[in-house]
Amino acid sequence: MHQQTQGIAQGSSKCIENLYKPTSMKKFFVLLLTAGIAGGAFAQEATKVSIKQIGSSKVAVASTSEAQGSMIVRIMDQDGDLIFRDRIAKRDGFKKVYDLSQIEEGQFDVEVSGQNVEFATANVSNFAEPKPVVYSRVSQLEDNTYRLLVSAPEEEEIKVLIYDGGKLIHTEMVLNPQGLHKIFKVERASENGVSFKVETASGFEGYVSEK
Repeated sequence: MHQQTQGIAQGSSKCIENLYKPTSMKKFFVLLLTAGIAGGAFAQEATKVSIKQIGSSKVAVASTSEAQGSMIVRIMDQDGDLIFRDRIAKRDGFKKVYDLSQIEEGQFDVEVSGQNVEFATANVSNFAEPKPVVYSRVSQLEDNTYRLLVSAPEEEEIKVLIYDGGKLIHTEMVLNPQGLHKIFKVERASENGVSFKVETASGFEGYVSEK
């Protein structure tokens, strides 16, 4: 009787074991699946990078958010030869501006890569910015009276500065200076001489020669 009971107990144990195994495996897979979902939820998105040309010869590289590590910047010519390599770190604020004016004019490829950084590339140009075209002339009509002629067809306004020696004595803004023709009379001018200077919003500035 004891042996029979023991046999049933053993048989029951096997039945329980057989029933337990599939359930345990199912729970195990559920745990794995849950861990996978949790891991995906906490995974950080790759940092995106912007590459923007500024003016005729400058390039700005910046990340949209703080990167995990350093970003590597490579600038190559059209033949694929490496011209410049740099590392942008946290201390730089993950942003830098590169001046290409010291290298020859042409087209260049800028590539940015790094840890958890979305690879970015852009084609940029390096060219000499044309100087603004401004023609000016001043002539003395009589004592202390001067005629200023200025032609700046691409400018919306210019600034006229008059100096007595090295001292600024008059400043005037002129709108639409496509053909400026104006008479200036300088009261009580010194013996140091009167000079005119023209400045524009596009960056031109120069003293007007007397003719």
